[in-house]
Amino acid sequence: GELTLPARDGSTSNTNNLSAGLSPVAASTPTSNVVELKHMLSEQDLQSDQDYEEILEDTKDECSQFGNLKSVLIPRDGPGKTKIFLEYVSKDDAAKAIQGLAGRTFDGKKVEATYFSEEKYSVKDFA
Repeated sequence: GELTLPARDGSTSNTNNLSAGLSPVAASTPTSNVVELKHMLSEQDLQSDQDYEEILEDTKDECSQFGNLKSVLIPRDGPGKTKIFLEYVSKDDAAKAIQGLAGRTFDGKKVEATYFSEEKYSVKDFA
């Protein structure tokens, strides 16, 4: 059921204020040197080769400030479409990227940065 917290006046409220603004994802997910960025791109962003290349370059430039990037992958079709995958040299660099990107917006959309399985990344399984 829904979590119901008592309000200050003693009545009950259906609002759970405990989770407002907190993202437990980074703490609870095992660390990896691969970061997945969601909610950054639309399918239109991937249609033009020129736009795609610009996004790839901008992402490399922006995300290399968090650490040494090994690779950046932006699938143009399949289950990873519209997501960006950043492979860092170390897990520490990936953690810095997740921290640094938390709460950032891109083109009016709030970016979600989470760890992604190194094994799945290595075989390009983005499902």
